[in-house]
Amino acid sequence: MTKIILIVFLSVMTCTYSEARDEGEDPVLPPLHLNCTQSLTEFLLLRQETHLNRMVSAEEATTKLLKQTLETLVQVRETLNEVNAKMGGHIDTKPDGAVCQPPFTRVGERCLLLALQEQHTWASARQFCAGYGADLAHFSEANAFAALLDYVNTINFQKKNINVWVGGTDEAVEDTWLWVTGELMPRGPPFWGTYDGYALQPNAGTSQNCAVLWKADYYYMHDLPCTHKCAPLCQK
Repeated sequence: MTKIILIVFLSVMTCTYSEARDEGEDPVLPPLHLNCTQSLTEFLLLRQETHLNRMVSAEEATTKLLKQTLETLVQVRETLNEVNAKMGGHIDTKPDGAVCQPPFTRVGERCLLLALQEQHTWASARQFCAGYGADLAHFSEANAFAALLDYVNTINFQKKNINVWVGGTDEAVEDTWLWVTGELMPRGPPFWGTYDGYALQPNAGTSQNCAVLWKADYYYMHDLPCTHKCAPLCQK
C-alpha cells in the first residue's frame, strides 16, 4: 500500500510539474491535468485487476489441490478396507442381523475374539472379555463347537502351545458344569477330551473347576485349576 501511495504522489507531482513548465506557471500545487488523472486511474485499475487475477488463480489452485486430496483420501480408504477385509477385521453381519464389529469375527451365529497374546486366570479372562462387552465363549451343540474349533485353529495358525479359556465352571456345585449363562454344559464326546487317551474329562474333582480348550488334545475341553494362565476366547 505504501508503494502505491508513493507512485501516485510521484506521478501527480511529475504531471503537475510538466504542465507548470509548459504554461510558465509556478509549479507549487497547481491543478491536476485531466490526462494525468486518467493515467493514474488506469494504473490503479490495472493493478487491481492484476491483484484479482492472482486471487482467482490462487483460489483455482487451492480448489484443485483440495480435489486431489479428497481423491487420494478416498483411494486410501478403499485400500484400507480391502486390507482389513483380507486380515479378517472386516465388519461381519450375523444371520439374525446383528453386526460383528472388529476385532470380533463372525463364526456361525456368534461373534468371537480369541486373544492369543493375552494370558489370564479364568476370572481375569472374563474381565478381559467384559471390556469388549462380551463374556467367555459357550456352545450347546456339536456344529457350533466344530465351528469354534475351526476358528481357534485358524487364529493359532502358528500352532503355538496355548490353551484357551471358555465360559464353563463347576465351582458352585462340584461336577455340575454350567456355562456363564447359567445353562448346563454338554458332557462327553465330542466336547470333552481325554487324558492320555483313556481318562475322560472332566476328572480332576475339586482341584480343577474351570473349562479350557486343551491344545495338547486338539483343543477338546479339559478341566483346569481356575488360577492357570490361558488365552481368553470371548463371545458376543
